[in-house]
Amino acid sequence: MGVKEHLDVNGANHLTLHRVDLVSLCEKFGTPLFVFDEASLAENFERFRKAFESVYPKVMVCYSVKTNNNLAVCKILRERGAYAEVSSGLDLHIALKAGFSGEHIIFDGPFKPVEILEEAVKSGVLLINCESFAELERLNIVAERLGVKQPVGLRVNPFKPPSFFRSLHPKTLLEEAAFCFAGCRFGLSLGEIREAFKRLKSLKHLRLECLMTHPYYRAVDVLMPLFREAVENFGFEIKYLNIGGGFDPGTSGSTGDLLLALDYVKRRIGLKSSLDRRKPVKNIEDVAKAIVENVKHQLGSLPTPGLMAEPGRFIAGPSALLLLRVDHVKVAGGFKWIMVDGGTNILPSFYERRELLVANNVSVSERELVNVVGPLLYPKDFIAIKAFAPRVKEGDLLAVLDCGAYSLSSSTQFLYPRPPAVLINSQGRVQLIRERETYEDVLAKDRLI
Repeated sequence: MGVKEHLDVNGANHLTLHRVDLVSLCEKFGTPLFVFDEASLAENFERFRKAFESVYPKVMVCYSVKTNNNLAVCKILRERGAYAEVSSGLDLHIALKAGFSGEHIIFDGPFKPVEILEEAVKSGVLLINCESFAELERLNIVAERLGVKQPVGLRVNPFKPPSFFRSLHPKTLLEEAAFCFAGCRFGLSLGEIREAFKRLKSLKHLRLECLMTHPYYRAVDVLMPLFREAVENFGFEIKYLNIGGGFDPGTSGSTGDLLLALDYVKRRIGLKSSLDRRKPVKNIEDVAKAIVENVKHQLGSLPTPGLMAEPGRFIAGPSALLLLRVDHVKVAGGFKWIMVDGGTNILPSFYERRELLVANNVSVSERELVNVVGPLLYPKDFIAIKAFAPRVKEGDLLAVLDCGAYSLSSSTQFLYPRPPAVLINSQGRVQLIRERETYEDVLAKDRLI
């Protein structure tokens, strides 16, 4: 489910959300403008929770605050029973301000300075998932100083260097080897976990309650053998298995440098583009069922742990759209370029293949191959690259779907102040949930000398 299911067209051929004319919204709030649908946020959360609760007795859905850290968005999900997964001091502050109590917050992330650990312990967070021996030692000192026994988890990283031949695959070279296999820095390796179990036996102010890994689709096979060992060989009472995030809502596609390069070659030799070909995505109900069946299969006589998941994009991504105004259209280099008033400063992930609609002329049927680009001064400032989109003209309003994840929370002030955001509920009530920044807002912390 997403904002798309609640869109309609009015008599003026304008796009509407819960009967609210989005063109009129732009006249009131200007562009760029993020529009969030409260119904979609609630529906996505409830669907995710029910998918797991229908097949497993103990489930905790921990919304990934970094995905979209807007206070109103976080509050909506808290009111519906979400826990919060935070990964920084800022995330923790936002979760608390949005009304999450400490026992409904879990703290992830590889970087947790002493002062942030102190704040987390003082706030009574449910769990702190540790990612290194240094963090375990540091947290033990903090907990001792504060006079508590802090529940912790261990993040497990199943990374293994690829074989020689696999390491030569272009995708591996471009996305992994070139960046020093960056994913290996998270968590503790499989070879370190048993040493961590031993270490925790001597750290008297920490209590191991959770094992976690990420992403979800490898989690059960990684965690279950360690869960068994922690319980049977070390005597830990593991309350939770955390399968992480990475759940795909299936509402948009994606591309990458390698696929874009291959597409260029295909076009040069007259072959059809495959950029919009999407891999099939399993629905969340089937995903939950498969995960739980695997857990039950490997559980045997072990005590049943609670199951934690950390969805972010699944909930927030399809729940918002971005409205942009077409400044002008030009042809250059054999491509048509649609210049709009927002770019990767507010929608950083240009590899996403999002659906585009013309908000002020929804019924336009003619489509053409275009690049939709923002106002920034670097080449990769794309909203959409090599996309088949409705034909537009200067002054039109583009609605870019699936913009709720990693947009507001990842936006920057590079060259332009950040845009506002509004929330529309199912009755058509419009609320401003983020004000438009001004030039003075951007400079508020600067000091002339």
